Amino acid sequence: MASSSPAPLDPSRGTPFAWHHLRGVVPADWEVSRYSVEDRDGRLEFANRRGLQALASWEPCEQEPDRPTTMATFLANNLVGRRAARARGLRATDIRTAEAGPFVLGWLDDDLPVQALAYDRAEKRLIRWVFEGRASARDRREVVEPILLSCDFNDDPDVCEYRLYGIHAVLPREYRIEDIVVLPANVMMAFEGEESHARAVFRRWGLASSLLDGEDLGDFYARVVRTNRYEVLSCERREAPGLDLRLVRFSAPREFHGDRFMARRWKNGRAYVWHDAATNRIHAFEQVGPRRAAPLPPSTVPDVPLSPFPPA
Repeated sequence: MASSSPAPLDPSRGTPFAWHHLRGVVPADWEVSRYSVEDRDGRLEFANRRGLQALASWEPCEQEPDRPTTMATFLANNLVGRRAARARGLRATDIRTAEAGPFVLGWLDDDLPVQALAYDRAEKRLIRWVFEGRASARDRREVVEPILLSCDFNDDPDVCEYRLYGIHAVLPREYRIEDIVVLPANVMMAFEGEESHARAVFRRWGLASSLLDGEDLGDFYARVVRTNRYEVLSCERREAPGLDLRLVRFSAPREFHGDRFMARRWKNGRAYVWHDAATNRIHAFEQVGPRRAAPLPPSTVPDVPLSPFPPA
């Protein structure tokens, strides 16, 4: 088995991502074109202007598989076709392999995608990459292997990191994605605690200077969330280096798993809303729920120097 040691992709020159069980860095011109919200069995697809570039997926796997055999089965079932694989006499030993960090790469010929498999023993989970059009030695060395070397398992037992579409959050494991909206320059991710029933919502708007157009940041936020039947109770200016920051208190309909209890409201909602002029983006981090729910720490938003939410 051959080995090589290219440098992993530099986060300052690529796009970091983190989603459920996998995190890493992809080339700067790659974007997530499709995503799955499934924690147990899901995937991410990456594309650029030339089309689909790669697919990353994860699935439960009780025992570590023989990777060349798994790769050959994937080719037969999904790319070559079972009849063509039988006619070709496709065997696991036909798969050429190399290592990159925890991954084993596998490729058959230059006309078929490169696969990469890693096994997370702690979580009993199989992680798979499929790279389109990257089977040449140069592409494997310059594109595939640096991506794989940048990856690790997103399997901290206490928290899960999410980093996609300009939103970066680190949440307790009990929080699960309840809703996600991805529009041009407008992204929202809502999470719910399975035990606490608390909600954490992250919002990101692009083209901030055009959206604000002289409007106060607090007034902009109040106008937007009014469509979710939020009622803004107060808005205070806070200090943070390089940011126009507000602390907003609000009430919101009680909601869990998409069911709203229309006659009852949570009145302890708190949100940090900030405008980052350097990136021309507006962000919001909201928290609301039963009073028994412990407030999330500032490290929930790791890239911004927020202070703890004050008592409700």
